[in-house]
Amino acid sequence: MKIRNFLTAIAVTAVSVTALAQLSSQYSEWGKGPVTYLMTREEVAKWKLTRNDADAKAYVDLFWARRDPTPDTARNEFKDQFEMRVATADKNFTGEAVKGSMTERGKAYILYGAPKKMERVAAKTEGIEVNADMPARTGNELLWTYEGTPDVPVTFGMPRAQIRFVDRFGNGIYKAERGNFEIGKVNNALVQAAIKQPNLTVAPTFTAAQMQAAPAPVEAAPEAPAPVVTELTTPALATAIADFKAAAKNPYEGKLFSTTGEFVTTEGVTFVPVMVFVPKSAAVPAEGVTFFGVVQDESGKNVVAFEEPAKIAPSKDDQYVDKTLAALPAGKYRGYFGLAQDGKALAITSSEMTLAGSLDKDATAASGLILSNNLYPLTEAQKADDPFAFGGIKVVPKADRVFRTSDELWYFFELRHPGVPAPAADAPVTVTGEATPLLPKIQVKVDIEGVADADKKKIKMTAPPREIEAIPMKGVEGHYGVGNAIPLASFKPGEYTFTIKVIDTVKKSSYTMSDKFRVIQ
Repeated sequence: MKIRNFLTAIAVTAVSVTALAQLSSQYSEWGKGPVTYLMTREEVAKWKLTRNDADAKAYVDLFWARRDPTPDTARNEFKDQFEMRVATADKNFTGEAVKGSMTERGKAYILYGAPKKMERVAAKTEGIEVNADMPARTGNELLWTYEGTPDVPVTFGMPRAQIRFVDRFGNGIYKAERGNFEIGKVNNALVQAAIKQPNLTVAPTFTAAQMQAAPAPVEAAPEAPAPVVTELTTPALATAIADFKAAAKNPYEGKLFSTTGEFVTTEGVTFVPVMVFVPKSAAVPAEGVTFFGVVQDESGKNVVAFEEPAKIAPSKDDQYVDKTLAALPAGKYRGYFGLAQDGKALAITSSEMTLAGSLDKDATAASGLILSNNLYPLTEAQKADDPFAFGGIKVVPKADRVFRTSDELWYFFELRHPGVPAPAADAPVTVTGEATPLLPKIQVKVDIEGVADADKKKIKMTAPPREIEAIPMKGVEGHYGVGNAIPLASFKPGEYTFTIKVIDTVKKSSYTMSDKFRVIQ
């Protein structure tokens, strides 16, 4: 049984999701946070050229100094207000897979401040122009109204400005839609107006005696949390799921398969990716398809539902579509997921889901095992909760678990915060004088057992424990990808069980993972 390591090669071509890798996390995270809302194009370009912490500190100090409305004092009121708004957004705009300050509601709050009124509204609200070509709204909507403050005419060009946020798919993610003002134009004007000293080249310094303590932030009242969507909006699809559950035999056998998981971002947000996989024999149209689903608890009660336009993607000869659900409470669930067209179900599948509910972002742990025949580098920077994306690498689970002898079976899992050996006194350094990064020491033992179709002969293959490289996931500190590819050319068609034992030789911990797969010609 030949095993080939693949992650080192593919990681070289994977798109980086973090810039300025030489910077400490203090500055690299600063440049990816809500401060980006305030950056001009020129400032973005200069920040991308920053290569060390000293230069980054000088950049940050100058960035705030250029926006200080009282440059002769040590206190920077603009920076104080910004940090207060970020803290308020992080606290109040929860429920999405990123910090509240990085949501679209957070961006609006940071740029515009607290609205006079926040309200939940129906699909159409007086005062907002609705484009007739826009798809029908199916989720929750919020309307923010700004009025009655001295700066409104300067900021928006009108005495009463409104902006609508729509949760189209009932997943708790609110997107800003067209208001009664030009959002892009207003944002650009705010960014430029914030710069009070455009010709400043070096930030001023102040003595300790001149420094003044900033006042404690005054937080806005929290926004009422959006209700969780638990019912499908198309009755025919709800009926299709009910019929699927009641059927004695799966009416969509072999047409659709699903995979779910549970992961955590570096910010500590737990999320649940869901993927439905369409084998070549059951191809679906590339356009006009709806991805829908419900997740039910052990009593059969819906706990979440969604219905959204599907973006069908190819995977080798097959197809798939995926999405991310917010964390659910700990427990056992069953998810029912399907594809539809013109309101009629094309196929439905189901998956058992046992969820922890919340994952400790700092704990040492391993994800579930993923079997695939398709891993590839992403061409765009991923979001923190993108489904089955790991530091710039997309892993498409082979949900039907059927592989051909011409395939390579790729196994993959994510390690979080494994043990890393302490650096030796004579550890080598890079050309920049920094210590060579130390990697975890991971061993993997592979066992494969099966039964051949032709003669029902039992097959057993074992690879002794061997060290496997754990590749740091780009932009995901403390997370590593581990995997190998196994050519299946020598495998006889049949049913197999794949088991690996993972040993962290530094922390002296281990994980055993197992899954079944089938080999065909």
